[in-house]
Amino acid sequence: MKALIVYGTRYGTAAEIAEEIRNVMENEGTEVDLVNSRDLKDCDISPYDMVVVGSGIKMDKWTRGPLQFLEKNKSTLSNKKVALFVTCGAANIEETIAEGQKKYLEDIAEKYLSGKPVAVGLFGSVYDPHAKHGLMYKLATKFIIKKELEKRGLDTNKRVDYRNWDEIRAWARNLTMLS
Repeated sequence: MKALIVYGTRYGTAAEIAEEIRNVMENEGTEVDLVNSRDLKDCDISPYDMVVVGSGIKMDKWTRGPLQFLEKNKSTLSNKKVALFVTCGAANIEETIAEGQKKYLEDIAEKYLSGKPVAVGLFGSVYDPHAKHGLMYKLATKFIIKKELEKRGLDTNKRVDYRNWDEIRAWARNLTMLS
């Protein structure tokens, strides 16, 4: 099987997940090309059996590049196995997982794909109070994420990585079995 992974990232979290998905798929015998959507010009997806598209979520939105890729390749993707993943704060809190699944994966699949994806992955994100973010993100973090961290007894001055790497690796291994 030959797979293409296209991702969009703002702060590197989605890139790290995409790289791990590639590593796992390659270890399972899949030939994989990994592309940051920022570096993507014209891409012939015809040689690929599977296309994995992922993004970080910021302020309730996917990054622009992966959405443009999905839109541009909608008809060709209808003949491919397509998997979607996101890394977002909705996956960090039990009460918001179902909402995140619907908004960031199911709704995106419905809008940009002609069929259902073979797999979707909703993965946790990274809280980093020292990262350079815009004002709106900082305000949202201060009033939403910081309160949730405090409820859990976590130090809001330290970086917290919510990604479950075992879950991500298992998801990637599952992709290789879909050939």
